[in-house]
Amino acid sequence: MLQLQQLGYRSDDRLLIINADDFGLTQGTNEAIIHLLEKRAATSTSLMMPCPSSSDAISRSILHGHHQVGIHLTLTSDAKQSYAPVHREKPLHSLTQPDGTFHTNCTQLERHAELDDVRVELEAQIVEALAKGIEITHLDSHAGSVLGLHTGRDFLEIVFELCVKYQLPFNLPRRIVEQPFFSAQQLRLFRTRLLAAQERGILTIDDMIALPYCFQPEADYRRMKLQLVEMIRMVKPGITQLTVHPSLATDSLRTVTDCSKEREFEHQLMQDDDVRQLLRSEGIKLTAWRDIRDLQRSL
Repeated sequence: MLQLQQLGYRSDDRLLIINADDFGLTQGTNEAIIHLLEKRAATSTSLMMPCPSSSDAISRSILHGHHQVGIHLTLTSDAKQSYAPVHREKPLHSLTQPDGTFHTNCTQLERHAELDDVRVELEAQIVEALAKGIEITHLDSHAGSVLGLHTGRDFLEIVFELCVKYQLPFNLPRRIVEQPFFSAQQLRLFRTRLLAAQERGILTIDDMIALPYCFQPEADYRRMKLQLVEMIRMVKPGITQLTVHPSLATDSLRTVTDCSKEREFEHQLMQDDDVRQLLRSEGIKLTAWRDIRDLQRSL
């Protein structure tokens, strides 16, 4: 289990990873994330290898010297944008629809995916990122597609095999077992998997926070800022990830999501002087998945 003292902090320190998810979604998303990394308004990012703009994301990362990036393991398409497997040597029929793209429904994935197909595709996403010059910092999961959230059939044992093989931490917060909205069966599964990760030497973090992804009826910057401020104030000792989905508001973004305004606002919020001052006044220290990966590889 990761202890703060192993990273050089006190046991009561509050550390925050600001992770920009969905790197590779659109070129406007890539531009926004690189901008935040340059300003250290984000400290990590997670790359979706099956996305059409993933190559653009990798090119920007290497150009700007931010080639240490996590992999946002992707096994499902989004509602308004389809993705196909990175692995192309053979069809992965259990993961895809007749047109060769991933299911949009996690339930379909959990019910029909063959474990060998899952293993092949997830490793292909890792291998291709490495081949293109990415120094991977961690693994996490797009839409929770490996967590078994819908039917209870998860793919975490496969993910843990890859974490061991490539010496990577995984984003499964330990305080997930304190969440009241999971069933007793799901909580038992998470406890079992967290213990399995610990036994294999895979480092995990303590907690994860995020703004609601889609506000109804409409996103409002002031309301989002108030919610973010409250979440930051409530951060507990340990390592917490603040998950954000920043992007520039482009026509491309609007074609792939109905929540483009939230992504635009999150890009702005991470640069908001009040938010950055709050992090300082709360004594919250910023860290990155790279630091956790390097610790895991040193143990």
